[in-house]
Amino acid sequence: MTNNIPSGWLITQLENFTDIVLGQSPPSSTYNTEKNGLPFFQGKAEFGNLYPTPQKWCDSPKKTANQGDVLISVRAPVGSTNICIEKSCIGRGLAAIIPNPVV
Repeated sequence: MTNNIPSGWLITQLENFTDIVLGQSPPSSTYNTEKNGLPFFQGKAEFGNLYPTPQKWCDSPKKTANQGDVLISVRAPVGSTNICIEKSCIGRGLAAIIPNPVV
């Protein structure tokens, strides 16, 4: 596997150049379909080809992802990804991978 990496590239851990935020589901009493609060994504079910489509919103998020963060499914099926298009609430079925600024 390491034989095919381009010259000058490094093998490293994801945590060395990103922050990872694990989602946390807010109380169900804070969910709505009236678009009050932030879009709320719980897992792969809301994923599209590139961006998720909101079906619920949350007015009291516990964990959030921002525009441009990579959303990754951490519950079965694990590993599917989408890109967050706006600040959103993320439930426990997702994590947000946030790239660290290039220094």
